[in-house]
Amino acid sequence: MKNPKIALISLGCTKNLVDSEKILGRLAQGGASFCQEPEAADVLIINTCGFIKEAKEESVETILQMVRLKEARLKKLIVTGCLAERYQEELTRDIPEIDHVVGLENFNLVAEFSGLKHVVSEANLKGGKNGCQEDFRVRLTPRHYSYLKVSEGCNNPCSYCSIPSIRGPFKSRSMEEVLGEARELVSSGTKEINLIAQDSTLYGIDLYGRKCLHELLQRLSEIDDLRWIRLLYTHPAHFYPALINEIASNEKVVKYLDLPTQHINDKILARMGRGVNRGDIEGLIKRLREEVSGLFLRSTVIVGFPGEGEEEFQELLDFLEETAFERLGAFTYSKEEGTAAAGLRGHVSEKIKKKRLGEVMSLQQGLAFRENARRVGKEIEVLVEEVGATLAVAQNKRAGARPAPTLRRGYGRSYGDAPEVDGNVKLEGSNLMTGEFRRALVTTWEGYNLVARCLD
Repeated sequence: MKNPKIALISLGCTKNLVDSEKILGRLAQGGASFCQEPEAADVLIINTCGFIKEAKEESVETILQMVRLKEARLKKLIVTGCLAERYQEELTRDIPEIDHVVGLENFNLVAEFSGLKHVVSEANLKGGKNGCQEDFRVRLTPRHYSYLKVSEGCNNPCSYCSIPSIRGPFKSRSMEEVLGEARELVSSGTKEINLIAQDSTLYGIDLYGRKCLHELLQRLSEIDDLRWIRLLYTHPAHFYPALINEIASNEKVVKYLDLPTQHINDKILARMGRGVNRGDIEGLIKRLREEVSGLFLRSTVIVGFPGEGEEEFQELLDFLEETAFERLGAFTYSKEEGTAAAGLRGHVSEKIKKKRLGEVMSLQQGLAFRENARRVGKEIEVLVEEVGATLAVAQNKRAGARPAPTLRRGYGRSYGDAPEVDGNVKLEGSNLMTGEFRRALVTTWEGYNLVARCLD
């Protein structure tokens, strides 16, 4: 193929999204020509997720849909990502229409398999200053926010999780490499950096012999024009005093923490291999809320884990009601082959799991609506995400009067809302611009979203 047009479909989590951006970056360095729609592409790359049942099903269904497209016009289909790493043999055997199945350690082969004339070598990729050339990315997020991966893999022995077998052991990126990539992102317009990893709180332990996420936060905050630093995917077993103090005192670190608890019953936590008990979790939450003013806590829980009876589930519900997380995600347990939990006794039926999930989400909806109602009448800072239609404003016809301001409607996020997973702020103001920060007054709320009017 001469100058093939390449499209990419990215599935799964934000860590996968960063991988997709780096795959595209490598292709761009090889002179690739991109298109957004798979129907217009010569070569299609699917970056898959293989974490839980639903993610695997979505990945397989997407592949099968694109196989039908290949029968019509697509010249080459490449599958990579977690599903490809985990089930390379099965995908190759069962879906022969796939031209190449590329594991996680061989992203460099994607460019070669795409048919590019010029493929950047691994040596050249690693030769850039502070490793930044290796991390060249074609952004799939809006310019004003980015995800920044600080480590890869995981060492935590969670019995339900297949990530260590897919992604390998925990491996921190060097601080200079992370800072170099952050500076590049900010120079291209990023105002908010969201730090991601399988376990961000453990950052540095393997490279520096100590946990040093707080030091990374300090150095990131020294980057001019970076306004918000958000910390995602923390682990309750790995918080430490210096980190909590840095979160509390650093003005650029938004007072928002993603803290997956997964459960609260001691028996279930032990079976999950979480390394903490109820007392540890409640003590950490108490300390965080006491020391970090204005904190928004997002948590994640799993319902229907093997051994979860009505008593254990009710304990979880009571904990969620008492704790009142500002943000919460909930999932049903997914039995994953090769994990320790798959061999446990006491598996819960799908019917009961779905019922319990509904109860958790119903409870959380009430808590979230109560939190939104509490914020009415308060001033907030909003990062403008998108600008919509211009509002008609009555003109003052008096001689010499200044023109009426141009009012526009749009939406954005407060610091209490992470991209893509939390609510939005519906915003009205003059001369709104995407990527800017505006002070606003919350006037009401609609479901999970706030409604606000700009004050400046």
